[in-house]
Amino acid sequence: MRLRLLLRALGLLLTLWLGAVGPAAAQAADGLRLDLNIPAQRLVVYDGERVLRTYPVSVGKPGHDTPTGEYTIDHAEWNPWWRPPAREWAKDKKITPPGPDNPMGRVKLFFAPLYFLHGTPEQGSIGTPASHGCVRLLNRDAVALARLLHERAQPTLAPAQIDALLKSGRTRQSRFGAPARLVIRYQPVVVRGDTLTIYPDVYRYRAVHGEAVYQALLQAGYDAATIRPTEVKRVLERARAAKGTWSVALREAFGADLAQAPPPR
Repeated sequence: MRLRLLLRALGLLLTLWLGAVGPAAAQAADGLRLDLNIPAQRLVVYDGERVLRTYPVSVGKPGHDTPTGEYTIDHAEWNPWWRPPAREWAKDKKITPPGPDNPMGRVKLFFAPLYFLHGTPEQGSIGTPASHGCVRLLNRDAVALARLLHERAQPTLAPAQIDALLKSGRTRQSRFGAPARLVIRYQPVVVRGDTLTIYPDVYRYRAVHGEAVYQALLQAGYDAATIRPTEVKRVLERARAAKGTWSVALREAFGADLAQAPPPR
């Protein structure tokens, strides 16, 4: 009898716990999703499959590669201090208080130890691989992104509180009840709609090759049997000659024979 009552009590506690965390877990999985393709140097914010925002960013410079993987953003820090990390490149740097010269800008969003999405006073670095691994945004974009996360991820700060923090310059951390999902990937060959885009292989991973073109087309739903090796080779030659981001219409690159894959039976 005691065992039955104990099991029933545990079941009730589990039900209550799932009811408390279920909405947060569902929102983290099915709500906001941040996607960063390092070679494209753009951060895209999705609500399900719908694009909400797109921000240009600066990723890590070669040798200080921004890490790939799946992460969650569970807290932010407004008006952060910058404390130099224990790294060779930072050994002569000094602690910087909040202000216009702070390398973290107005807000930073945590996704991994010592790695953040953050604002920057170095506006000219946006669109180039210039950081030491973090992801830089324009200050206005970092603030807009942090506001969006606070609105959607069960925040601890209301909009008026954020306004007051930005005005005061006071440092404060805030946590999200439902962490936002962040995916960072390295994919220099992309098919979007009816266009193939090949971005520079910024980390020299040798990721721009024929198989990458095939995979991009297959992921976009095209039939492998209609992809000619000679056309793939020609596409790569043209992209290398461009020496930068290069895009081409699929019909121009592969002709009218390129067909969608048949639906699975």
